[in-house]
Amino acid sequence: MSLIDCPECNARISDKAYSCPHCGNPFREPPSGRYFSEKNIGQIAGVTGIWLTAPWLARMVFGIVCVIAIAAVFIFRSS
Repeated sequence: MSLIDCPECNARISDKAYSCPHCGNPFREPPSGRYFSEKNIGQIAGVTGIWLTAPWLARMVFGIVCVIAIAAVFIFRSS
């Protein structure tokens, strides 16, 4: 840990601080408590992050596939 000068009030503060405790000037965002947040899902999942950030789309596709599968079972069962 080292001390740096706040660009806003010139107070000496830790380089690990997210904001200046004296004036409140933000340096960086605090880490998100959520591992699968929409902000970092692209870094974690790559291309599949689109599916994970739009779960309604994945649920809709899954629902359609289930309805088609159930309908196929009833159709072939009655034949």
